Amino acid sequence: MTFEVSELPSNPYSLGIVLKFLADHEPFSEFEFGVTTKSVFYQMQTNCHIVCVQNDRVAGYLGWIRTTEDKANAWLNEGAPLLTDADATAIAVTVFAVTDRRFILPMVRYAKKREPGLTVFWKRYYQDGRTPTSKIVEVT
Repeated sequence: MTFEVSELPSNPYSLGIVLKFLADHEPFSEFEFGVTTKSVFYQMQTNCHIVCVQNDRVAGYLGWIRTTEDKANAWLNEGAPLLTDADATAIAVTVFAVTDRRFILPMVRYAKKREPGLTVFWKRYYQDGRTPTSKIVEVT
């Protein structure tokens, strides 16, 4: 299983191939187009994303925003809006989809290297309808 994890350039082509990939994966296939587009566009503009590519196709996407631990905790536990912060102490993963579970760990490791010393927060949704869960990962 050969694959590569990297960033994409911020351009309309990259945005299109990521959105096409996400459109084929729940829960993103169920979201309104504008919400997902705005999120991915922002992540590409701020270089807060990575992709997994296998056989010249996107096989995974992970996108985040830089924020503070307080803001991320409020988003995670209280349903507060997720706000960016220039003095980031954390990242909040808002978009994560893969075609194969084996890509998850390499992508998380790559993202951690991109944002050293920041705590990682995310909400997890399952394709089979299980109850969503919250995760906090300490980055060392």
